Amino acid sequence: MSDPTPDPLLLAQLLCTRLCHDLAGPVGAVAAGVELTAGDPSQVDAETLGLIGNSSAAATRKLKFLRAALGVPGAASAVLSDLGGLIEGYLSATAGRAGPSSLHLPDAATLSAVTMKVGPEIVPLMLNLCLVALEAQPACKRLALDIAQGDSITLTATAEGDPARTADWRADITTALSGVGGVPTAKTVQAYYLRSLVARIGGRLTTAARDSNAMCICVIS
Repeated sequence: MSDPTPDPLLLAQLLCTRLCHDLAGPVGAVAAGVELTAGDPSQVDAETLGLIGNSSAAATRKLKFLRAALGVPGAASAVLSDLGGLIEGYLSATAGRAGPSSLHLPDAATLSAVTMKVGPEIVPLMLNLCLVALEAQPACKRLALDIAQGDSITLTATAEGDPARTADWRADITTALSGVGGVPTAKTVQAYYLRSLVARIGGRLTTAARDSNAMCICVIS
């Protein structure tokens, strides 16, 4: 039996927790850099200025992406025109030592056509598909969003990892996406939120793991 719809207030609280967690690192780094300059501004070096600049840019990129992913859908055309920039900015801001993942997106005509059919809700849906796929494969080297159109529309977000590593889904995320049992937490709220977005447009949500690739799939009839 599917679990009941999560409490909207709890989901809102957990999403706020997620947002604060994502921004805490770069904002804290900016604060640390500013504190270093406050002691003796004449001793500020390039490394400190670089820390402040890079951390500030990372916070801005994360915030722009999360505003589009978690906020109320606005003018889809404006977001679609910079969809690649939004996702690449987030990948850059969350990259580890190996550097950011590369990105593949459908062409502009495909994105526009799907948006016309589904509506502006398609934009946060695509962004959250990508987010959940990334959570399933944190060692992602290439993130791909593909769209297939026919009698139905299929959106597939694939986080491609190192072939030497598997892409087993975290059990708590799988539970959250399946709708069978489970309670939302700060670590699984993105999956619950994605499920709510898919349900709103009458879609179906599935996941798959193939070799080192994790796929989050939404089918809209």
